[in-house]
Amino acid sequence: MTAAPLLPEIKVEEQPPADRARAFFERDRLMAAYALADIDAADVERARWWTASRDTDVVAGALVVEALPFRPCFATGETEALASIFREGIREARIVVATPAAGRIAVEGAYRFERVDRMNRMAVDLRRFRPRVTNVVARLAPEQLEDVIDLYGHASRTYFTPQRLEREIYFGCYVGSTLVSAAGTHVRSHRSNVAAVGNVLTRVAYRNRGMATSCTSAVTEAALEEHADVVLNVRQDNEVAIAVYARLGYRVHGQFIEGPAVRRSAFDRILGRMR
Repeated sequence: MTAAPLLPEIKVEEQPPADRARAFFERDRLMAAYALADIDAADVERARWWTASRDTDVVAGALVVEALPFRPCFATGETEALASIFREGIREARIVVATPAAGRIAVEGAYRFERVDRMNRMAVDLRRFRPRVTNVVARLAPEQLEDVIDLYGHASRTYFTPQRLEREIYFGCYVGSTLVSAAGTHVRSHRSNVAAVGNVLTRVAYRNRGMATSCTSAVTEAALEEHADVVLNVRQDNEVAIAVYARLGYRVHGQFIEGPAVRRSAFDRILGRMR
């Protein structure tokens, strides 16, 4: 009887050449859209990334955005290799992790989820897109920064900057001089030809009037003028939102989990490996 051959050792590399990380994430560019855009804008978003390889083949990757206080992290790949990245590479005390469901085991070797949301990644291209604008919408620019902050709340001041409104695509609906609904792109990658839509919000008193749909449609249409694909995230149990996005032509590309996670203590990590 011949013993099964041992797999090559896993090698974790921090901040490998961007092209190497990008090539791995491009294997599923719609699921990795945020990571690809953050690599492109690493000097703006202060992104750090890691890859894990067997021999010369990258089998897992993760990226953390340091410019945002909640430290969003995208991670995907082979379970054992991904676990090595979280164990040996990522050191933040708290992150918000997005990973395919199979990645949960890898994350939990070093981090403890405080909450897990089950999410759909939806995507649309120009061929499938069906615009639906039933309200007057306006492109939002740096001049509307205070209106945007008023809508999203004072805590958003660190996120929304003139540079972000200049760089991204935002549309909103006004009632008089008050911005009552808006949507925009979280990130965009011209190199990977993809954009991600989010921050869809309407003031409570103005909901159920189609404003969020109009804003999302306008953002999607503008993004598709510059990118081949547009993606967005939505909770799997949010049937109303999924139906709205489906009417715009979005389809479910894949599923993943997302949630805040705190780093386990050294003792907890050792105990977990012994079980």
